[in-house]
Amino acid sequence: MPTRAPYRLVMACFTLFATLASATGQAAAQATGTPRVGDRPVVARVYILSGQSNMAGSGQAKELSRDWLRPIKGAFIYRASDFEAMDPGKLAAQKKRFGPEIGFAHYLVNNHPEKRHAFIVKFALSGQPLDAGWTKPTANGGGWVGPEPGPNRTTFYPGTSPKDPNIGLHYQRLHKQVADAMKSLKDKGYTPQIQGIVWMQGEADAKHETSAGRYDRSLSLLKSRLEEDFAGGKDVPFVFGQVLPHEPGLPRFTARGLIRQRMADADWNSGTKHAIDNVWMVPTEGMELLKDTVHYSTKGQLGLGQAFGAKMLEAHRWSEKHAEDNE
Repeated sequence: MPTRAPYRLVMACFTLFATLASATGQAAAQATGTPRVGDRPVVARVYILSGQSNMAGSGQAKELSRDWLRPIKGAFIYRASDFEAMDPGKLAAQKKRFGPEIGFAHYLVNNHPEKRHAFIVKFALSGQPLDAGWTKPTANGGGWVGPEPGPNRTTFYPGTSPKDPNIGLHYQRLHKQVADAMKSLKDKGYTPQIQGIVWMQGEADAKHETSAGRYDRSLSLLKSRLEEDFAGGKDVPFVFGQVLPHEPGLPRFTARGLIRQRMADADWNSGTKHAIDNVWMVPTEGMELLKDTVHYSTKGQLGLGQAFGAKMLEAHRWSEKHAEDNE
């Protein structure tokens, strides 16, 4: 009668091999920062970060303190064609700049009661407008051709539908980046879901009274179109920063006061007719600026990102409570 010892030996060896292979795979994933299906949450929680220069960022990674240089566990950012672990120390070694994404991710994953993962897709272009009336803006505020939309304009204007021929060229690029990132997650077996949008933009639109005066409507359209394109029309929190806090404002921002007012009005809790549901403004007074009084320093970018993270969590709590109240 055959003995069971060889069978047990084979199974023991197989189990050991599988364990070692798994450990090796996990170590490789940790080394590269690439999320693995075996380590993933069921849902990949995606945050879209977009805007102009203060989203692109002027923070210097080499100026970060030791605490900020550590990898942000649970946070991933889309670069080139794949997600990688957020590692500020790597940016510092490469002498790269950063925007609010570091402070945002750090606050979000470390303060969420469930320590959830965050997958960040960032797309930003310096000096670029949202309003459909702009194209090829220049340093002196030129480029206004509005107020009616037109094709092939260099703006973030999202159009009124996916087939709108007047969708801005920048929105088309933003759309492609988010679509590619979502596909990357799906290819790995994730179920990506848009959890929130963070927007830092408006300086370009502060150079004309019309774009400044209707900025609340531009934000509302941008929110609804991103939801339509990537969230199946589901309402998601939209958090944005109020631009140009420095007094006095620079002469080129001719409609600075108006755009800041429209931004304040757009907050869902403003009590004005311009208020937009589930839109949350972050005031920026007191955040450290560079000498140009427009862009944020390293400290300012970290503070801006943390404020975005705190406001996003507040929005999540509000949405959860609102959903419970409606049950």
